[in-house]
Amino acid sequence: MTEPTWLPLELKTNKVNAKPDSIWTLVCEYIKGPMKLKIEASGTWEYSPTKECGADGVRQAGVPTSALNNAAPLGALIAKIGGSPADISATSFIVGSYVILPITDANEGALFLTMNDQIDHFDDHGKELTIVIQQARS
Repeated sequence: MTEPTWLPLELKTNKVNAKPDSIWTLVCEYIKGPMKLKIEASGTWEYSPTKECGADGVRQAGVPTSALNNAAPLGALIAKIGGSPADISATSFIVGSYVILPITDANEGALFLTMNDQIDHFDDHGKELTIVIQQARS
């Protein structure tokens, strides 16, 4: 099996702030499936003052019961397609430090990223992650 050729995706930003102005950070204004996206994240951010983690989150902390994504660890990087930066009911995908996401033809809209946590804990967050997003050439 041959690996696809990856091309940079035009991004609005390559940083995801742990404490965004809203809930989600807009990273790409519009994507439309079908496509494959490769997302890589580096650095550390704070899910609580003086408590850092990388994009894969903190296994030991578990998953907060009312987190944005109830399948991802606390502090993990998650994504969603479409909706608004303030939308807390959207279906999200777990990104972590590396993921290849197949985007179906039913998915289109803005691409957003954020930290997985409870909404009322976002004020405790700090720092940011650096991201690289690429699209498979068809």
